Amino acid sequence: MKMHHIGFVCRENDINKFFFSPKKKFIYIDKVQNNKIIIGLNNRDSLWYEFIIPQSKKSTVYNYYKKNGASIHHLAYYVKNFHQVLKKYKSKKNYTFIKKFNPNIPCFGGKLKTAFFYNNNIFIEFLTNEKKSKKSVS
Repeated sequence: MKMHHIGFVCRENDINKFFFSPKKKFIYIDKVQNNKIIIGLNNRDSLWYEFIIPQSKKSTVYNYYKKNGASIHHLAYYVKNFHQVLKKYKSKKNYTFIKKFNPNIPCFGGKLKTAFFYNNNIFIEFLTNEKKSKKSVS
């Protein structure tokens, strides 16, 4: 398991004000979750930063932003065996499974498998590339 990115919920004008402006950024419109996602790589620590911007009240992070303002939303970890990790954390006492998604994010390698859990006041995301996940299941 390796730290992959940190997800922030914010408005677009919060990015420069509270965080940093990535030199190279990728923009992804998630119609399923009703969010605009701006992704940038921080060259100083080689960590991806994901800025999640709610597009309406139907957004999956709208209420989170309304309650907490611009803030860290989740920590994401890249895993090799997605199904094994999912099974392990679903059985852990203090982890609440939230939902799985299958976004296609080119800068993260294309089609992904992701799962969100909630633990100790923070969301945790586990992700893997869909092709690699299929190979590791056998």
